[in-house]
Amino acid sequence: MTFNTDAVVLKIVKTGESDRLITFLTKDRGILKAFAKAADRPKNKLHMSSNLFCLGNFTFYEGSGALRVTECDLEETFYSLRNDIKKLALAQYFNELIIEAAPAESPAEDFLRLYLNTVYFLSENKKDIKVLKPLFELRLISIAGYMPNLVACAGCGEFETETMYFDFYDGELYCENCKKTGAYPYSLEVISAMRHIVFSPLEKLFTLKASPDALESLNEATEKYIKIKLQKSFKTLDFYNSIKD
Repeated sequence: MTFNTDAVVLKIVKTGESDRLITFLTKDRGILKAFAKAADRPKNKLHMSSNLFCLGNFTFYEGSGALRVTECDLEETFYSLRNDIKKLALAQYFNELIIEAAPAESPAEDFLRLYLNTVYFLSENKKDIKVLKPLFELRLISIAGYMPNLVACAGCGEFETETMYFDFYDGELYCENCKKTGAYPYSLEVISAMRHIVFSPLEKLFTLKASPDALESLNEATEKYIKIKLQKSFKTLDFYNSIKD
């Protein structure tokens, strides 16, 4: 049995002498792992299309054993990511997040669209890297089922006060009068940015703008939230944060 689907390469592990075990994010079946036979050989037809970040329409063979990728109509390689270590590190972090958060064997078009749009803006220098990181983190975790409640104060329904407080563990927002012990204070600019990320349609998502101070707080908040909800730390994130601007 064979099937085709749009997919992007998220992870590669070399197996045997020249085979690759590839982790894909696919439009129709979410996260998939498939072997690409002899793809590590330069002359193999899958050698180019089975590299990190490669986007294409892949053909998979589903037999009685492991899944195999057999063909690819390559569309994009996002090659320019490799020219900037900071951008490359961030893209690899995005890959690790997607593998952790996206569903397996289920449709994942929303995940794929978010990923491809974000990586496009990153590779083409069309958005500040400090905007793309929190935008991707918070939108991804929201799509994955951990959307925070940012509509209004969870205690009294107040839409906003000068300072709002966010509880990372229950994902709730609180006003100055209802703030909980352990909830973190954020300016309205940060809260507005978080609301934009969570609630905007995809076509308006990347219009996000914020001051440098707000972006710094936003990055810290989304990073903390995603670690708590996925209950995991990420080596790719540690490496990204270790690179000086």
